Amino acid sequence: MNPRYAVLSALSSLTGVWLTKKMTVTSVGCVAILVIVIVFQLKRKSFIVFFLLPFFFIYSNMYEMWNESKLSSDTTAFQGVVDTIPKIRGKMISFQLETNEEIIMVRYKMKSAFEKEALKDLKVTMYCSLKGALKKPDTENQLYGMDYSEYLRNKKIYWILEPSHFEFRECITTNANSWTFKIKLWRNNNIKQLEENFSANTAGLMNALLFGYREGIDPHILEAYQHLGLTHLLAVSGFNVGVISFFLYFIFVRMGMVKEIVYLMIIIFLPVYIILTGGESSIVRAGIMGIIVLLLLAFGRKLNPAVLLSMVCIVMLLWNPLAAFDLGFQLSFLMTFILITSISIFQLKSSIPLLFITSFMCSLFSIPIILYHFYAFSLWSIPINVIYIPFVSMILFPVSILVFVFTSTMPIITSILRKPVQHLFEGAASFLELVQGLDGTLVMGRPSLWLFFLYYVSLLYLFYRWENSGRFHITFLIPFMLLVFLHGSLPYVNPNASVSFIDVGQGDSILIELPHRKEVYLIDTGGSITFEKEEWEKQIEEFNVTKKAVIPFLNGRGIRKLDGLIVSHGDMDHAGGVIHLLENMRVKTLFMPFNTEKNKLVTGIEEESRERGVNLMYLHKGMNWGGREARFHVLHPNHKKFSTNNSSIVLWVEIYNTSFLFTGDIEKEAEKEIMSGYHKLHADILKIAHHGSKTSSTDSFLSSVSPKYAVVSVGKNNMYGHPDLDIIDRLKQKSIRVFRTDHHGDIVFNIGKKGMEVFSAQ
Repeated sequence: MNPRYAVLSALSSLTGVWLTKKMTVTSVGCVAILVIVIVFQLKRKSFIVFFLLPFFFIYSNMYEMWNESKLSSDTTAFQGVVDTIPKIRGKMISFQLETNEEIIMVRYKMKSAFEKEALKDLKVTMYCSLKGALKKPDTENQLYGMDYSEYLRNKKIYWILEPSHFEFRECITTNANSWTFKIKLWRNNNIKQLEENFSANTAGLMNALLFGYREGIDPHILEAYQHLGLTHLLAVSGFNVGVISFFLYFIFVRMGMVKEIVYLMIIIFLPVYIILTGGESSIVRAGIMGIIVLLLLAFGRKLNPAVLLSMVCIVMLLWNPLAAFDLGFQLSFLMTFILITSISIFQLKSSIPLLFITSFMCSLFSIPIILYHFYAFSLWSIPINVIYIPFVSMILFPVSILVFVFTSTMPIITSILRKPVQHLFEGAASFLELVQGLDGTLVMGRPSLWLFFLYYVSLLYLFYRWENSGRFHITFLIPFMLLVFLHGSLPYVNPNASVSFIDVGQGDSILIELPHRKEVYLIDTGGSITFEKEEWEKQIEEFNVTKKAVIPFLNGRGIRKLDGLIVSHGDMDHAGGVIHLLENMRVKTLFMPFNTEKNKLVTGIEEESRERGVNLMYLHKGMNWGGREARFHVLHPNHKKFSTNNSSIVLWVEIYNTSFLFTGDIEKEAEKEIMSGYHKLHADILKIAHHGSKTSSTDSFLSSVSPKYAVVSVGKNNMYGHPDLDIIDRLKQKSIRVFRTDHHGDIVFNIGKKGMEVFSAQ
């Protein structure tokens, strides 16, 4: 088969799957360009390639229809086998349970240190009987966050089971008659063995390289890999398959076996290795390719690598078309394609230069995908990839194999090697954390589909010029660099403004972007309210809503600095993430309420801002700023002494002809004070005060403001019962359209000269 024909067939199949979730005007335009390329490249043979696009489009939609649960929501009793290594984080334990009907996710909140200690012995393949309630996974409430519900659905998991109680004696050890269960149990035991013999970081990295198990890696180190574009190194992939296959080949040949038998032995082993390493997309792709290559060698046949890769891609899409949306699938096929084509283009190069060239190409081609998923890339990414890919491939992975063999067979040698091995792995992790700490991250925002498409056109142009000339020249990168510049500049040529209410649960966080991004303001950061915990309840890294929701939203919008951070008042659910934000983003001016109560949090914020050279300004009634396109007026607090909630900053903002009123947590006393000072107060959009508490949003205040829209920033199923039903009824009686972050997720108002539009995550 012609390699060009095969690659375009795979691309056509991927496009068909992609259109099931990305049917937009831009995507149709990209498809039109693809059609033109196919016709130009294949001419008469293009019909079959075209057929794959509608086929996979229809097939993917049908697959989604079939992808439904067999369980009833009323089911309360469950029996099944533990299918994944249980994860224990603080007082929460979670794992997948394989029942007769389907796989479900189990999440149980442990009640004591004794219970936690007992459940640490829970293993893969144990048979458990559980009782509890099923709940649907939460759908994605963030525009720039991971959709956990979709992630589980792509794995054919539709329910989360929350047991009413869970005792270890409710699970029994099975004989594991199934060979897949035996493999999973062996994997579980060896992962635990490495964790017992080495430090957390060392064992975590070795388990990632050997078994595809990343749960043991310190979150900060995992973050360093992510920011530096090195996450693909933590996925077991083609290189691992190659090394293991070569190792087995060497042993079997030394034992005197003929090559054909050796090939057969390795072919039998590879499916085992796929299960052993977790069965992620990258290892499935590598394993299938390895099996086919060995079969071809056994029968003395050859197949172009690009044709083989394309065939495997189409087969995996037939098995599960939703895999195309998995980051591991995308990076695995892209990197392999680059390696295949790089080797064919630069085959005259010696091995060492070729290793660095292919590392450079892989890191460069991964940038658009990294931008799409993480909204930023590090300037250190390419040089670190060029150094680190060979380092992991030639040192860390082989060392991991040797250590694993010695741990299993010769524990005495393991004890001798423990310190030098830990120094090697800990040093590698420390080096990455050091590089991550250097100022080199470019926050670009998520690229639009057409920009994403153009990124790859420019990279293919680089590839084409390099191949034709036989050497690299910096001018080949000009189109790509121009696109990076265009990507970063787009917000500054956009005449529209936006006001975004970020879903931070039970808290507030509001982003204001002025036209042409002349200024960017953030009102509050949200914050997780923490309670005193016993030692056994604590996690390695506690949940931080500012880190998980606010910063990703800012990064997704391509925001690199804030002109103003406005802290409405010093409560944890409004200001709890301010220090973390100051540590991770440049802020020009920090605005605090005048005469605010100096609690521990407020004092810490003020000290942090001074240490970082951030301007500190206290807002009070009568202060204002702005220009022709946007005006800011502070309506509250005045010089009187109020309670913490009633000392909140109340800000009236007008952008073009659309006005907003941001009210913090004020209550009826402050509302009355504001109405007495501003008789003609009106706003098109009102941020409902105090998360919809009945202590505010009085009838007279709503009548005075007379908004068209109201936004309630509130946590789902919160303990306070917010928003109060009387408040919601009051808003509906006045024909005010209500948006709630617990129902709608992130809510964005786009404002232009001719009007306004609103959209949300839900």
